[in-house]
Amino acid sequence: MKAVFVHRNCLLRDSHIDPASPVASWQLTPATIEAVRLLANGHRLVFLYGQRATSPEGAGEDGLEALVKQVEAGGGRIDGLLLCPHRDGAPCRCWGEHPGIFWVAASQFNLQLAECYALADAPRDVVTAYAAGVRPLMVLCQRTIGQVLGNQPERKDFPIAMDLTQAVSYIGVEEDISQQLGRPRSPSLPVPSDEVLFAEPGAVPLITVSSAVGQSQRARVIRSRAQLRDIARWLTFFVLGAVGLSLGIAYLLTHFYRIQPFPDYVYWVTLQFIPRALRGIIFIAWGIGVIALALRSLYRSTTNPFWRQRAR
Repeated sequence: MKAVFVHRNCLLRDSHIDPASPVASWQLTPATIEAVRLLANGHRLVFLYGQRATSPEGAGEDGLEALVKQVEAGGGRIDGLLLCPHRDGAPCRCWGEHPGIFWVAASQFNLQLAECYALADAPRDVVTAYAAGVRPLMVLCQRTIGQVLGNQPERKDFPIAMDLTQAVSYIGVEEDISQQLGRPRSPSLPVPSDEVLFAEPGAVPLITVSSAVGQSQRARVIRSRAQLRDIARWLTFFVLGAVGLSLGIAYLLTHFYRIQPFPDYVYWVTLQFIPRALRGIIFIAWGIGVIALALRSLYRSTTNPFWRQRAR
């Protein structure tokens, strides 16, 4: 699944709003809302991300929900909200070399970060995007490159847009090129497992699903993970049961060999003419082949369209 991460300040600056102004005064322009509407489609989610205000005027407020309502009222869609609630000095794994702001969304929605975009407002957003393997795109919004990036930016291989409309246009062009020529980006680093990612729950960003499309996608991911756990549990019990059954049969055969004579053909059926070590290897290979056949059959059953329809 693809996604576009839009920094809250990109929306505000594009609508000529000071990010430090009170949330009650925020009013997005039609051009900004239209740009957000064009970002969302059936194969791409839109996330709004940012950090909770720490200034006295906006302490404790982030305004993300207010922006979502305005976008929805204009016919647009925002699927999820990502908020860094940490103050200076508090443990935070949202930005920089620990891009939790993107990793959490990727984990919850099964995103392919190498195919995602981040509309950045500051150099920190660019660093975070590169750490996660996301394609950054700086949006200036009436600022100069020097004001945002300085005279010697750390990275220079990312596009810069004058406003949100131009950024959306750039994403459309890059997507068209990717469909025709293939995606030029390198694969992103794997997202850490949930056990690692949420090892410090208080240091990761807060995530809120804000659309029916987002809820459907996250429910699908949760359901698929539950099915994988069920399959792994079934396979574990199956293998343990097969091992127990094999040992039981082996003990019975050993017992019968010692107390009961068998007809001559049993010598050939049980491969007595082959050395024991080679005979063991043959049976192990046969067992692995049968298990592989069972797994292939299970995979074909779970990917059958009729099965998927029932699973829904």
